Amino acid sequence: MGANPRNQELLSAFVQRMGYEAVRADDLDAVDDILDHRLNIKIALVDVTGFDQGVWQRCARLHGQGIPLLVISPKQSAAIRKMSFSHGAQAVLVKPLGMRELADMIHGFMQA
Repeated sequence: MGANPRNQELLSAFVQRMGYEAVRADDLDAVDDILDHRLNIKIALVDVTGFDQGVWQRCARLHGQGIPLLVISPKQSAAIRKMSFSHGAQAVLVKPLGMRELADMIHGFMQA
């Protein structure tokens, strides 16, 4: 999930190259729709860049459905880390992303 379509496209392609299905949500309504209709979500990558406070409600909803959550932040921020963890995130990654670290995290969550 993220508001920047180009970043979402790149992230989605990266996940697919790893051998996993990726479902994009470019706005909060799309997240709601996915959560209402998809039952087999293994992990959520949430880029909080460009979203309002409603993103935290979606993070809490993901967490409430037992979906592991990795938050991607545009900058190192204690406030974003606090909000992320208080709404169910297992990790917060700061841009620019280290693709090896991201791949390792995704593999770890998918094997759990």
